[in-house]
Amino acid sequence: MTIENLKNAKLSLVTAGYLGVYIKLSNLLGEVSEITEREYSPTDVDNVNDGFNKAIYSALDEILKLAADSIADKICTDNNSEI
Repeated sequence: MTIENLKNAKLSLVTAGYLGVYIKLSNLLGEVSEITEREYSPTDVDNVNDGFNKAIYSALDEILKLAADSIADKICTDNNSEI
């Protein structure tokens, strides 16, 4: 999924925003790995990036919780915009 896909989804602006941040954070994992591969072998990348990866995965978990809360809040209202 891309941020462009979110523009076509029937989501509230808040939920779409949270999911957009999720996508950006996910992309950072790949970008950092690519940079690390310039200096280290592919087998060492995960070890070198371990602290960063843990931090991003923790942030991804938290942003998904925020998105889920947003969805639940919108579904429970009469004027919801969530799918």
